[in-house]
Amino acid sequence: MSYLEMKLRNEENKTSTNGICLNFGKFLADLEFSTDTEYYKWDEYPIERYHEKMSEVLEKIDHKKQKLPLLISISLDEEMAFLSSTLSYQFIIMDKPMFMRMEHEYELDKEALEICRNEDMDCIAIYMGMSVCE
Repeated sequence: MSYLEMKLRNEENKTSTNGICLNFGKFLADLEFSTDTEYYKWDEYPIERYHEKMSEVLEKIDHKKQKLPLLISISLDEEMAFLSSTLSYQFIIMDKPMFMRMEHEYELDKEALEICRNEDMDCIAIYMGMSVCE
């Protein structure tokens, strides 16, 4: 499994908001399977949308304005998809205490678990999979 660590630095009060996305490699594999790479550099490409959404979430967490858990969905426009359908990639975002209660529900590798347990994580996102939108 691969993961992506995220950090948002608040220059005003010199604090950092830290997060990690587990199963990020599966997200990338699903994108490779379902999307036309011609669109990879577009702002609407799901990786760009993911980073934009997670920046918003981390900023809200930093300002104590985000309630967790949170389910987010990143869409892939039909024109970018091989399947000529609109696809959606789902993530669940939770705080560390909730993750520690639920970690047994997910198949996670030891390295990712150690990072989640030992590092100062403000949120943990888990990629849940993709689905076709109607």
